[in-house]
Formats: sequence, C-alpha cells, structure tokens
Amino acid sequence: MTEINFLAVVERETERFAVMLETADLGVPVPTCPGWSLHDLADHVGGVHRWARHAIVEGVEGDDPPAAPGDRAGLVDWYRESAAGLLAALRELPADAPAWHFGTGPQVAGWWRRRQAHEITMHLWDARNALGGGEPVDPVLAADGVDEARHVFFPRQVRLGRMPALDRSLAVVVAETGRRHVFSGDGTGTSGEEPADATVTGPAEALLLALWHRIPADDPRLLVEGDRSAAIEVLSAKVTA
Repeated sequence: MTEINFLAVVERETERFAVMLETADLGVPVPTCPGWSLHDLADHVGGVHRWARHAIVEGVEGDDPPAAPGDRAGLVDWYRESAAGLLAALRELPADAPAWHFGTGPQVAGWWRRRQAHEITMHLWDARNALGGGEPVDPVLAADGVDEARHVFFPRQVRLGRMPALDRSLAVVVAETGRRHVFSGDGTGTSGEEPADATVTGPAEALLLALWHRIPADDPRLLVEGDRSAAIEVLSAKVTA
C-alpha cells in the first residue's frame, strides 16, 4: 500500500479549510455535526489543533483551548494561527519525541501526524458537504482512517465507558484492498479473521464515512451480507465518537 505523508495532508487540508473560511457562510448548519454551524465547526477544529499542539510540545494533555473569535476576520486569523502552531510542532519535534496522546502504544509526537491528518480531512468533508459540494476522500487515506477507527477509536470508546462492549459483530471489508476489520466485543481482538454476524463491503471512503456516522448503513455504496440488523446495530454504535 502507498505510504501516506500525513504531514503533507495536514499542511494541504488546513490551508484549504482556512481559505474556505474566508468566504463561506459561517452561519450555515453542518448536517453531519448536528447543532453546529460552520463557525462552530471551525471553532472545534482550530481548538483541536491547539489541544494537539499542547500535547506535542508540553508532552501532557492540556485543557480545552479558548473559544474562537465570533467575527470572520478574527476567526480566520485564529484558525490560521491554530494550524500554524500545530504544523510547527509536527515539523520541529522528532516523531519519536515523548508526547501524550490518547491511543495505545508509545507516547510519541509522531502519533499526532496521523490523527490530525484524519481530523482535518473528516471535518473539511463536513464543511464542504454543508456548503453543497466537496471532493472525495483519497482512498488510501480513507482506508487508513478505517484502520484508525477500528484500532484506536473503537477500543478507546469501550475503555472510557462511552459505549458498552458489542454483543454483535461486524466485519468491515475495504473494497480497494480486501483488508478485513472486525468490530466485536471490547475491541481488543486484532486479527481481523474472527467470524462476524455480518459483513459490510464498500469503498474505503464510504466505510470511513459510515463508521463516523456521516452516511447511513443503507447507503448504496455499501454491500451488507449476513445479519443486516447486526450491521445496523454496530454501525449505529458509538465506535468512533
């Protein structure tokens, strides 16, 4: 599989997000983030950039950052500062430098390159969708996002008590690669070969969007085999957030 330059993704997509904020209607609702306007989404994304930067530079989890300014000029400047600070930290610290993160494995700064690449990609998709247009998510990046959903977010959600362990199981198969991920139990199984009550196969982008509750289980791009009710139950669970 093609290696992903996560830092390049963060650089490119944060700039696209900033440019969009310069002219878009900041009051438009964001359907995939219920209750949020585009301004609210920008406030969230910029805040996450600042939160991640603190974890990278200080090595520990920080508090929630201050809210973004309400006016367009202030918001754009604030967002650009947020992105620039994150990018500086990601560029300047070695990937193996000690840094807090919420995943498992070594607590190192490089972990955040992947996470922030997926963060900005998903929320740029949210923004473009709200504005009535958009571009597809790169299939290689989307396939990695499916892996992150399975191995980073799902077990974390159970571990933090945000959802119970799954009673039913779902295999997710990425059409472009054939890679199979199984969502079952508390998420600690890792082989991908476990039996499952149902299987959903589809393009990497569609699977990623379904796991993040951006599209429904009955989206025509998704092929569900086996117990359909099990597939719907797992895809409706808080396996990501």
